[in-house]
Formats: sequence, C-alpha cells, structure tokens
Amino acid sequence: ETLQRIVSTLVNKNDEIHNFIDMLNHTISNVQVNSSNAISELDEEFDGLYSVLHEMKGSMANTIQQEEARKIQALQDQLSQCSHALESSEELLEIAVQSLDIKNPVKLLE
Repeated sequence: ETLQRIVSTLVNKNDEIHNFIDMLNHTISNVQVNSSNAISELDEEFDGLYSVLHEMKGSMANTIQQEEARKIQALQDQLSQCSHALESSEELLEIAVQSLDIKNPVKLLE
C-alpha cells in the first residue's frame, strides 16, 4: 500500500513535470512569435521613418536648388548691369580721350 502511494505520487509528479514542460515549450513558442512580431513592427516603423526622411531630404534639396537658382540669377543680372556700365564708361572714356586731342575749341563743342 505504501509502495502504491509512492508510485501514485511519482505518476502525479511525472504528469506535473510533463505539463510544466509543455507550458515551457508553449511559452518559448510565444516568446519567439512575439519577438518576430516586434521585429516586423520595428521594421515597418523604420521604413516609415526612412520614407519621411527621404521626402524631407528631397524637399530640402529642392529648396536649396531653388535658392541657388535665385541667387545665381540675381548675380547674373548684376553682372550684366556692370558689363553695360563698363561699356558705357569705356565709350565715354574714349570720347574724353579724343576730346583731349582736339585743339580747336569750336570742334570741342561739337
């Protein structure tokens, strides 16, 4: 009878251990699934962030290019105006030099 109780207790403990092992295996499986899901969600979040950053980079690059074009156009306009002013100045200088060579005051007034 004592031996029967010991065997019965061992069978019960053996069942408990099997159940605990099953529970541990199930928990391991859940941890693996949860980790995989967390990595997938993380990938999705980072993909979204990369997309937003890529859009912002494009927008900022476009703004820089527009500003560059605006500044270059303004500088080219100034360059053109300076070139015209230089041409006019050179023409006036040429006329002034020619005027210095004129000895007759009547011709100078012409």
